[in-house]
Amino acid sequence: MEEFTKAKKLINNAANILILAHRRPDGDTLGVSCALYLVFQKMDKSCTMACIDAPTDRFDFLPEINKFVKDFNPSVYDLIILADAADTKIVMYDNIYPELFNANIPIIVFDHHHSNEGVAGAVNIIDTRAASASAIVYKFFRFINVHISPQIATCLLTGIYNDTGSFMHSNTSKETLEIASDLMRCGAKVPVIIKSMFKNTPISSLKLWGRALENLKITEDGAAISVLMKKDFEECEAESNEAGGIIEKMSGIPEIKFAVLLHETGTSVKGSMRTIREDVDLAKIAGLFGGGGHRKAAGFVVPGRIEKEIRWKIIPEGDISLKGSTPISGLFVESASDKS
Repeated sequence: MEEFTKAKKLINNAANILILAHRRPDGDTLGVSCALYLVFQKMDKSCTMACIDAPTDRFDFLPEINKFVKDFNPSVYDLIILADAADTKIVMYDNIYPELFNANIPIIVFDHHHSNEGVAGAVNIIDTRAASASAIVYKFFRFINVHISPQIATCLLTGIYNDTGSFMHSNTSKETLEIASDLMRCGAKVPVIIKSMFKNTPISSLKLWGRALENLKITEDGAAISVLMKKDFEECEAESNEAGGIIEKMSGIPEIKFAVLLHETGTSVKGSMRTIREDVDLAKIAGLFGGGGHRKAAGFVVPGRIEKEIRWKIIPEGDISLKGSTPISGLFVESASDKS
């Protein structure tokens, strides 16, 4: 509770607060941001919500979602809050406004990712046992005696629904369900959340999912891997964010170790990883590519593009005898000894 006390003091002393959501915003970062915005309005605080990427239409039901901006004047703020952000880089404002994170402006971090080591000098409210950042903010609101209105409850429950996959992921604990139950008592609009996030899929998304499933391969090591090229998005008339949800379907394939979806975002390749096994740590694997996340759900982004590589080989039959595998302009001829 010490960090809660520090955060409460910073908020009480602040006059103009900046809330930063992470790039390609999901329901958790948006739910936390909007919930904080609503609370700060009640406290008569000036507040701005910013995100480098505009929220998608599926989150239009969130109160105040239309208040998000991309550009702002960093010199006017006396407090920054990172909502569901594993580090400052994930909000993508480091290069645009380097002065934001130079320790001159106090920072509060609300997050639950295992890869988050905290921001130096900030009040880091990080609970890796929590199902979502929204669950952490719920506890903080209870600590500072915030009245959770139906609007605030809807925001927080959206974040919990998002990060638990509508309570189907393994991070759905007893505490998570108890928090969700209390938010329902506070008036959270559950039918609206479910319809908007899980029962409203455009044709373009369905076509895109079809491409991903068509490209799906299972490796000899037991990994399910699929790719989505830039042309797949163009031909399906789909946006980059419509790739969400595919990886969850892939992770349900029986007997695989984990699933990986790679898709081009324009100038980079995004990797999403999921597993339902206890003996796989995807956060470590993602860390090899500069990413992070949780043991069972992680991701990374690397500059570049995806290129398909095809290798053919001839398997001789009869009396043909070859020594080793002989390459012929990209064509490989496998000898009988190679097959043994």
